[in-house]
Amino acid sequence: MKRLVYGGRDWRAWLSRLPRASAPRPAVVRATERIVRAVRTEGDRALVRLVARFDGVRLTPSRLRVRPRELRALAARADREVVASLREMARRIEDYHRRQLETGFRVELADGSVLEEVVRPVASAGLYVPGGSGAYPSSVLMNAIPARLAGVERLVLVTPPRTLEASPAVAAAIEIAGVEEHVFRIGGAQAVAALAYGTKTVPAVDRIVGPGNEYVTAAKRLVRGQVEIDSDAGPSEVVVLADETADPGFVAADLLAQAEHGSGEETVVLVTPSRELGDEAERLVALGVSSVANVASAQRALRRHGAVVLVRDLAEGVVAVNALALEHVEVLARGAASLARRIVGGAVFVGPFSPVAVGDYGIGPNHVLPTGGAARFSSPLSVRDFQRRQSVVRMTEAGLARVAFGVVRVALAEGFRGHAQSVLTRFEGE
Repeated sequence: MKRLVYGGRDWRAWLSRLPRASAPRPAVVRATERIVRAVRTEGDRALVRLVARFDGVRLTPSRLRVRPRELRALAARADREVVASLREMARRIEDYHRRQLETGFRVELADGSVLEEVVRPVASAGLYVPGGSGAYPSSVLMNAIPARLAGVERLVLVTPPRTLEASPAVAAAIEIAGVEEHVFRIGGAQAVAALAYGTKTVPAVDRIVGPGNEYVTAAKRLVRGQVEIDSDAGPSEVVVLADETADPGFVAADLLAQAEHGSGEETVVLVTPSRELGDEAERLVALGVSSVANVASAQRALRRHGAVVLVRDLAEGVVAVNALALEHVEVLARGAASLARRIVGGAVFVGPFSPVAVGDYGIGPNHVLPTGGAARFSSPLSVRDFQRRQSVVRMTEAGLARVAFGVVRVALAEGFRGHAQSVLTRFEGE
């Protein structure tokens, strides 16, 4: 891990090299464009060819879909204790997200006119579930439960063709979330294209969510406009804001927990006014890194994007944390609750008994969070992401007469005579 002083030249240089929300590499974009174009024009035929090419699995169009009976058989192979824990996670996630449901509002004006905001679910949504080393049943619950609570009528789940056999817990999570009706053995950019444009076998959707590799990210950007997408998913991130009262063992353990995700590009930061805490936490990280998953990539992440950032005090620490705007923020310091109210982050964990891991594994809030500095303007995945809002205007004659002069004046100022006339015509001959 690097040792930096906030605001210095080394800090600025390090900050500029962190993974940020940005466009995929040009070569990835070009390859993805070809894949998306093939699926859009050839449909199932392209999907079968691309699954064989990229996944080494030969399927027919009829085998792209995983039938509910087959899914239940796969789910039955999952460890029973893991399934029990997933069910408990699902309950907590649902309890939290149910509170996000919105119904809109209605305003009745004195002249009898009515203005409304109406909240409706999107008709359909696609859920992308990664495979391989990134097959996470917890993410199935985090993506599917808010969509189901929002009232989305059709949920279509796609995942690489080997995921369910290799990770029965993913199949169990799909069943627990209640989204087993439309499940397809397709991954990568081709899955995103199928969700966006539809094929004979895969129904098109209105919104696509779920993390994936850079080809998935590139495909989601390409189809945006045809459908809506969630935010880009980048490497995992954590920053711990701590003072001398923090337990260095807690700090080190929480830094290592994020470093082990496996990409080697994770961002792992301690911001502290205590040089002694920084020294001890760094020593414990070095001692503990060999015990985490994905040791080589964890070491790479710590070397490339790991840092202890020294600040003058906690107030400057908040400024440093907010300049990062990372996915996860932990506050382990005096006055942690007060400090947390000033923090910019995807999710904020307050106090010594709120490690990021409890958020990852379903205490309630969603773990699909903005990365790459996007916490400055983005929010966690929620029920709201699967709802759409529309305005409803019902004016009375008296209500229109009350605002007509102002509407006409502004319309003419903007050069739109037709707009003005559409109001005036209603009062001609009076």
